[in-house]
Amino acid sequence: MNGSIRKRSKGTWQMRYDAPPDGTGKRRYVSETVHGNKKDAERVLQGRLATIENGGYAPCDKETVAAFLDRWLKTYAASNTTLRTQEGYRGNIERYINPSIGGIPLQNLTGRHIQGMYAEMLERGLSARTTLHVHRVLRKALADAMRWGLLSRNAADAATPPRPERKQTDMWDAETIDQFLAAAEDSRFRDLYKFAVWTGMRRSELAGLKWDHVDLVTCRLSVVATLQRILGRGLVEGQPKTPRSRRSIALAPEAIELLHGIRGRQIEQRLDYGDLRENAGYVFAQDDGKPINPPSVSKDFGIIVRNVGLPHLTLHGLRHAHATLALTAGVNPKIVSERLGHSSIAVTMDVYSHVLPGMQEQAAQAVEELLSQARRNRLGTN
Repeated sequence: MNGSIRKRSKGTWQMRYDAPPDGTGKRRYVSETVHGNKKDAERVLQGRLATIENGGYAPCDKETVAAFLDRWLKTYAASNTTLRTQEGYRGNIERYINPSIGGIPLQNLTGRHIQGMYAEMLERGLSARTTLHVHRVLRKALADAMRWGLLSRNAADAATPPRPERKQTDMWDAETIDQFLAAAEDSRFRDLYKFAVWTGMRRSELAGLKWDHVDLVTCRLSVVATLQRILGRGLVEGQPKTPRSRRSIALAPEAIELLHGIRGRQIEQRLDYGDLRENAGYVFAQDDGKPINPPSVSKDFGIIVRNVGLPHLTLHGLRHAHATLALTAGVNPKIVSERLGHSSIAVTMDVYSHVLPGMQEQAAQAVEELLSQARRNRLGTN
C-alpha cells in the first residue's frame, strides 16, 4: 500500500493513499484532509495504511460515531477487557452516546457535540458521575481511533465533563452490623454475609471462591477468580477486577470455624443428593452444588435490611464495613488496602478519609506519650 502527503495551506495537509479494491475489484485512491502539523498528518496516514493491512479499514467519510463504537467494542473491548467491563461499555454507548451523537460522522465529531451531550444528560437528571463514566468510555474509544490512524485529534479532550461531588461512603457501625447478622441467621446466604464482613471481599469474589483456593491449615485464602451474571451470557467465571485484586487474605479463627462448618454440610448434602449433586467446588453454593446467583444475594440482602428497618446499605457496604472496622481498630491502612485489593493505598485513603481524623488524634497522642515516657526515664521520674 502506498500513500503520500502534501501541504495545502498553513496547518492543513492532504493525504492520498491506495484503499482496498471496491466490490468489482477496481483499485481506489482516497484523498483526505488533515488539520495539524506534518507529524499529525504522517501519524494519520500510517494508521490508515496499517488498518488497510490488517483488514480493519472503513471509509472515514462514511463511518459514524455509532458505527465506529460498535467496531471498537467488537475489536478492542472484546480482546482487552472482561465481559463485565464490556457490558458496562456497551450500556453507556447504547443508552447515552449513540442517541445523542451516534449519527455524526466520526471525522466531524467535535468537542462542542460532546459537551452538548453532557449538558443534555444533566438536564435529564442523570448524575455527574454517570456523565463522567460516559466521558471516560468515549475518550478511550477516540484515543484508540487516533492510535489506529482514524483521527488526528481526540474530540473528547476538548470537552469538560462535570466533576462529581465527593460523597461520604455509606456504612454501618459494629452494632448495626451485629444487628444485621442476627437478622440474617435464617437466610440461605448468612455464611456469605459473615464472610463479607470478615474479609472485605467483593460479591463476585465471594461467589467465585472455590475450596482449591482456601487453605484451612495456614488460615488463608487466595482471591484468584470471580463469578458474575452477565446479561445474555448467564453465570460467567472471570478474573479479579485488577492485578492487585489477586491477593491473599488471612482468616481469623471464627472464619476458619465457619468454613469447616460449610464443608461438613456440603459432605452431608452430597450424601443426600448422590450423583445428582454438582461438585463445582464452590465454597458458597446451593444445596445441589450449583453456584449461587450473585444478584439473588443482593436482593436477599436488601429484603433483610428493609424488614429490620436498618439504615440503607447495599451488599457492597459490607466490604466498606470491614475496612472501616479495621481502620478504626488501628490496623495499618496499607494492610487494609492489601486485604481489599485496592490498586494503591491512595485509593483506600481517599475512600475512607472520614475515618482518619480520629486515627490522626490517636497517633498524635501515642507519639506524645512515647516522648513523655522517654523524658521521664531520662530524668528518673515516673
